[in-house]
Amino acid sequence: MTRAELVGALRAGRIVLVDVLSPESFATRHIPGAINLPVADIPLRAPELLPDRRARIVTYCGGPT
Repeated sequence: MTRAELVGALRAGRIVLVDVLSPESFATRHIPGAINLPVADIPLRAPELLPDRRARIVTYCGGPT
């Protein structure tokens, strides 16, 4: 997915953007509109933070460059 496609899909509400880094990294720098869900927390917190099982999810592990 290109940056332009990502921005367009996020603005249109067609995706859920998930940052899988630590809360500290997320607080320092993340893409606006992203949800923080660290990799280690996925099994426990995904049902809470990502309740729509049909949603298109895009994950990333770093801030914008």
